[in-house]
Amino acid sequence: MKVKFLILLFFYSYNMSAQRNFPKQYTPLSINVNFGAQMPAADLATRFGNNLCLGLGVERIALPSGWILGVDGFYAFGTTVNEDVLAPIRTTDGNIIGDINTYADVELRERAFYAGITGGKLFKFYDNGNKVGGLRLTFGLGFFQHNIRIQDNSNSAQQITAPYDAGYDRLTNGLALSQFIGYQIVSRDKKVNFTVGFDFTEGFTKNRRGFNFDTRTRDDKSRFDVLYGFRIGWSFPIYTNQNAEDIEY
Repeated sequence: MKVKFLILLFFYSYNMSAQRNFPKQYTPLSINVNFGAQMPAADLATRFGNNLCLGLGVERIALPSGWILGVDGFYAFGTTVNEDVLAPIRTTDGNIIGDINTYADVELRERAFYAGITGGKLFKFYDNGNKVGGLRLTFGLGFFQHNIRIQDNSNSAQQITAPYDAGYDRLTNGLALSQFIGYQIVSRDKKVNFTVGFDFTEGFTKNRRGFNFDTRTRDDKSRFDVLYGFRIGWSFPIYTNQNAEDIEY
């Protein structure tokens, strides 16, 4: 018992000593929410127009070193679809006949999402003891997917609803890279934590449907889909690795 007591006392004393001598370091675990506007390029530009996106992520920024590691993603949505996948079933005046021989109210929409891991660094421009600000540069690896949403507002055209919509929606996905460059402020008092900058996503994708009803062919060609745009976000940090007197609740 005495030996166990002495061992426990030794580790307790060592731990207390390490805490007293360890330099003050902040490692905020942040929940990030952002909003942006994006434009398509490469193969994606032939299918869609500009879109808006909502993003969410969780990451750690090791301060004062500035290294960043986390996971993030975004959901994109737009109203401009350049490919009219319903052209073969439209009337001469561009409408679609519904179940009761009336015109159905059908719209085509863009839907896309990205999710992956991200890493990078915050290169500090200044650190005044409370706020750290500087250039944020990150790179990511993840999964990118997009499709054409067929929106039947009248709910009257069974020929384009599930499961038949799969023959028109051009579901496409694959591995993707992402980059972000911008300005970030991290505040130790949690009052000001935001990011603003430019993001880029490059997807190496393929159509995952076995057959396209409108073209009556299988599309298995490799694609290079690009999104780029401007994004602004807010972070909600949870600080760890602080001295006891600095911890905020």
